[in-house]
Amino acid sequence: MHIRRNVIFAILILVLAIGTAIFAGMQLVMIPAIAQIESREASEGVLRTVRIVENDLVSLEGTALDWSQWDDTYFFAQDRDGKYIENNLMDKTFTSLQLNLMLYYDLNGTLFYGKGYDYLGFREIEIPQALAVNPAKEILDEIHRNKGGEDARISGIISLPEGLLLISLDPILRSDSTGPVAGYLCIGRYLGDTEVARIARLTSTNLSVLCAADGETAWDIVQESVGRQERSSLVSISPDGNTITAITLFEDIYGMPAAVFRVESPRVTHRIAMESLLLSLSLIAAIGCTSVLAVIYIIDRSFLSRLSLLEAKMKEIADTQDFSARTRLSGDDEISSLSAGIDHTLDALEEHIKAERAARESARIANEKLKLLSKITRHDILNQITVIRGFADLSRDSLPSDSPAVPFIDRISSASAAIEEQLAFTREYELGGDHARPAWFNIRDLATGIGRKMPLGEVDVDIDTGDLEIYSDPLLGRVIFNLIDNSLNHGEKVTRIRLTFHEEEGSGVLVYEDDGVGIPSHQKNLIFEQGFGRNRGLGLFLTRGILSVTGITISETGVPGEGARFEIRVPKGVYRFGNARDQGPGRTGG
Repeated sequence: MHIRRNVIFAILILVLAIGTAIFAGMQLVMIPAIAQIESREASEGVLRTVRIVENDLVSLEGTALDWSQWDDTYFFAQDRDGKYIENNLMDKTFTSLQLNLMLYYDLNGTLFYGKGYDYLGFREIEIPQALAVNPAKEILDEIHRNKGGEDARISGIISLPEGLLLISLDPILRSDSTGPVAGYLCIGRYLGDTEVARIARLTSTNLSVLCAADGETAWDIVQESVGRQERSSLVSISPDGNTITAITLFEDIYGMPAAVFRVESPRVTHRIAMESLLLSLSLIAAIGCTSVLAVIYIIDRSFLSRLSLLEAKMKEIADTQDFSARTRLSGDDEISSLSAGIDHTLDALEEHIKAERAARESARIANEKLKLLSKITRHDILNQITVIRGFADLSRDSLPSDSPAVPFIDRISSASAAIEEQLAFTREYELGGDHARPAWFNIRDLATGIGRKMPLGEVDVDIDTGDLEIYSDPLLGRVIFNLIDNSLNHGEKVTRIRLTFHEEEGSGVLVYEDDGVGIPSHQKNLIFEQGFGRNRGLGLFLTRGILSVTGITISETGVPGEGARFEIRVPKGVYRFGNARDQGPGRTGG
């Protein structure tokens, strides 16, 4: 039963509300707090890696200072003696100092000696083109611009095509730190995969380092970092929520973005919290299911079984349509009161059904009488029409062909034929069936046929609608007849009638227009009112009613003095274009 289902739903909703409250509390309080702690830890982790790189730069500065402020180096910068190279710049020097580059520049920044060595692979490597071919003048200019004279020094990181390079550049002086400056010594160590792995081990992090100029992802990080005011790390959580990533930017010696330090960590604390949350929700679900079963058992024993019996009796009455049957449940509770109320309703319903059957029978008898009267009246009118048409034909035959009365007799014959056709329409609607139902009508065929039956005289009718078909009441032909008849009777100077179609704003517009006197502006809405006009005033009134059966509207939009123009707006789906044939615009009339 629905009550049993609703009770189950109510208990489940209660359990769900409790679970939702717990879940929301954890999501709004505990989970954000955990995320904040994880974010702080991730930020500290990536900043630890940066501090190690900064310590490496300090160590590199010390090494550069020892070698640059040494008499042997000072004299080598002056006399370029090869013994200095043989005695000091051996492979083991690079290995012991963990250096990849030692470069010697003159005061103009031109390299006069340099050596590259892979201290891990124990092999010589090429000097980067950016430091060999292009003199180190840019670095020296940066020193002079920011720190002063020739004896200034600089250290930091630069981004090269070969990778990220930690460098320290010092002026070459005597061992007692006196000058003048004889040149510059630049030592460097690549921040390669091995160095990154060493830093990751020291900080117990999953570190990766990207060049700021390499890759779309790294550039996006640089852009975001440059847009931030604070110089701290950026922390983000992966879409699946399992990892947290901290990112910070390391600037080069020019103050431009050089490297992106990225540390990814699993969200262990978050995972434990989510597992606890799922366990709590599972316990709540188990308690909720147990509660549902217990409550359903108690409710079913109390009154659901009686409600089921009442429902079965009502269903039987509905299926058999026997409204004389009654439910009659015994007892002294709300269900028995409900049963009594239903029985009282059935009593009233039975009386109403009897009265409705009697009224329906009376209506049927009255309708039969009206049909008989309509049939007799229509028969009598048709007999009189036959007489009129017969006398009209006799009168026409008895007069000379050039008699002035012949056109009037023709008009009498046409009017008689029109009356006969209208009576035929009423007979079709009285009979009902397919003739009285909306259907698809080809506008060109319909208008052409109607035009041939009307006294057009010298009026030319141009039908340019293609294979347009409109779904409408069968009296759609009466609409076209009324419009043409209106032009002939009231247009005064009509010589041309045109019927066209176009689509506009999601609907179709069938346009009927003539070149008569038109309709005055103050009468454009009145012409569709019942009783308005020179004759009975039913033509355009019925036209609007016939079209409205399938949602079609009509309005007059012509210019007074230039002709009448009726726009028949057809909704989408109520018109189509037939595929039976492809003909040119239809024409009829004189």
